[in-house]
Amino acid sequence: MTVLTCTSTRQSITLLGEPIADSGEGKVWRTNHNGYLAKIYHSPNPERVQKLAVMIAHRPKEQNSHLNHISFAWPKSVLKDAHGDCVGFLMPEIKEAKQLIDVYNPKKRKALKLDVDWRFFHTTALNIASIIEAIHISGYVLGDIKPQNILVNDRALPSIIDTDSFQVRNPKNNKVYRCLVGSEGFTPPELIDKDFSSIDQTEVHDRFRLAVIIYQLLFGGQTPFAGKWTVTGETPETNELIRQGLWLYAPNGLMQPVERTIPLEIVHPEVQRCFLRCFNDGYKNPNLRPTAGDWVKALRLAVNELTICGKVDSHYYSRTYGKCYWCDRSTKLGIDIFPGFARPKQQSAFPVSTLQPKVFAADKSLENVAIGGQIHTLQGHSNSVYCVAYSPDGKTLATGSHDKTIKLWDVGTGREIYTLHGHFDSVYCVAYSPDGKTLATGSDDKTIKLWDVTTGGQILTIQAHFEWVRSVAFSPDGKTLASGSYDKTIKLWDVTTGGQIRTLQGHSHSVYSVAYSPDGRTLASGSYDSTIKLWDVTTGGQILTIQAHSGWVLRSVTFSPDGRTLATGSDDKTIKLWDVTTGGQIRTIQAHSNLVYSVAFSPDGKTLASGSYGDIKLWDVGMAREIYNVKGHSDWVRSVAFSPDGKILASGSYDKTINIWQLSSLSNIATSSSVQHTQSQVSQSSISMVVLWSFFLVWSILLCFTSVVSGFVGGFLVGAIGIGCCWRFYRWFWRFS
Repeated sequence: MTVLTCTSTRQSITLLGEPIADSGEGKVWRTNHNGYLAKIYHSPNPERVQKLAVMIAHRPKEQNSHLNHISFAWPKSVLKDAHGDCVGFLMPEIKEAKQLIDVYNPKKRKALKLDVDWRFFHTTALNIASIIEAIHISGYVLGDIKPQNILVNDRALPSIIDTDSFQVRNPKNNKVYRCLVGSEGFTPPELIDKDFSSIDQTEVHDRFRLAVIIYQLLFGGQTPFAGKWTVTGETPETNELIRQGLWLYAPNGLMQPVERTIPLEIVHPEVQRCFLRCFNDGYKNPNLRPTAGDWVKALRLAVNELTICGKVDSHYYSRTYGKCYWCDRSTKLGIDIFPGFARPKQQSAFPVSTLQPKVFAADKSLENVAIGGQIHTLQGHSNSVYCVAYSPDGKTLATGSHDKTIKLWDVGTGREIYTLHGHFDSVYCVAYSPDGKTLATGSDDKTIKLWDVTTGGQILTIQAHFEWVRSVAFSPDGKTLASGSYDKTIKLWDVTTGGQIRTLQGHSHSVYSVAYSPDGRTLASGSYDSTIKLWDVTTGGQILTIQAHSGWVLRSVTFSPDGRTLATGSDDKTIKLWDVTTGGQIRTIQAHSNLVYSVAFSPDGKTLASGSYGDIKLWDVGMAREIYNVKGHSDWVRSVAFSPDGKILASGSYDKTINIWQLSSLSNIATSSSVQHTQSQVSQSSISMVVLWSFFLVWSILLCFTSVVSGFVGGFLVGAIGIGCCWRFYRWFWRFS
């Protein structure tokens, strides 16, 4: 057992077991310090020791620390043996990640059963370029960029290892510690067959290597230097091709794509231009190669233009290309490097249904009575949909699911825009910031994540609660995020830093719902303890406690747009409206035959939507009467949300689907011929029923009167029963008319 000393902490470091890696420079060992590895050199020398000292003193900025991610395994401390000699260094361990080649190579990926798609590779490429940009800004040159030195996790977050091989410049005396190694296929043409020990490299050389890595990521592991050699003789070796500037799209055309070559035109035009600049323009003038920053800009554009295929759930393609290349390739070659599940065939882009007013005739509800509305059924989640939220501009819908993902959808087309991966358990709640740039998500993994809506990248991960996160809500100014949890607490967070502002305690059971008042001064929380609490956001003090429902209050507390009324839905099957100022109950609505999972006010505050088992109901808030019963889900409706203009309603369900309902025709009922016809039927039917029951009531009253006069007891009982039946009819008619 080898015991070394960490020079920065003076702690003993024990090397455990056998080496986990062995390279030409040294061996890598696990240590007794969890999360850290030791690299022990075969032949330590003063040059290596000096280089390590410079690296430890001048670490590049870790741009992904807020994600609890290590972007590069940077030396942390020098390790010395019992004689006081430097023998290696301590570095962080990169966990739960695979070598890049194992991820982008289809055969290796299949063997490892890795489930990734083309968008994952775009995001990985973007993140690699971003990390290398940060390293270059710090004055370092990587020198030996190759797939074996880059690891990537299931969040598309890369980590660069073997950092002690970087070229390092001491900022104090400008002494350069050179990178002594290179890899075939990644060395720029001007360095082929050169002695690296005598060359000061620059970030311009790294630009070539980065382009090759990105090409392999986006083109299924293919290299830009492999194709059909169109002239006589053997195809030159890779380094010779690079030396001569020969690749698949070189101007001289000596190398041509083959049938299995994935064509350049499928990627975004800006990405295409970057490749052409690197391998064509950059061959003659290396300074023309795109920088890491140029790649970041191009790849951000590319990621934003990716859309999901309508046929196979794992296929993404660029809108700039206009169709799914992966489907075409699979049909033509019988090869699908992103295998997935075929989406069910439909007669149109989305199944069409209707919004149904509740109509009665002959004691039976007539459903499927069209009023001109349409439903888009969005399919893509592989498990229950727990939450839906509209962006402030109403163009995008965010959904969270038990499948651990968040999806963003184009409301107009019903197309999936992004799938966000990062949570390790069910995503229970989603919320947009008021400016629409940030999405907050809460999960059963006890974390809250903030996402950049434009790029789909993670901004922050907050280790939020000790138990499941059940609800998140942005303050109206977008500066604070509130979260409710199974740990019985509500917490307020600084959106910029992710720092905790305060913890609100008072509930005796899980907090399932939180909502800000429109002025941002009050926070409402609903809990399994059957209470609602109103909190002063500034002081954290309780304003009111409302003993709300006889059943649990389930993730369904919402303020009216004017902030005066609070609506709650509960396990007791009711919706209740509350006066925010006094805490007094305004009214109770006997809403559903099952528990009420979600309630939402329309933007004008006149309509309330509620979700339960298989249906959604719309309510007139002023009259507390049911307006419509919307059917379309086959399981519990977990979440409902109005679009900002109030014309669309979205619902998410246990049946794994999201339904988007067109409500604009509700405001135009009088002008719709089909609706007029339906309402005419309702009106005529209702009048006829009222007239008949009125005659029956008069007859029953007269029967009772005459029976009392004549002493006919049987007649009196029949008349009394008739009056009772009439009373029940009038109550029923008032409720549903």
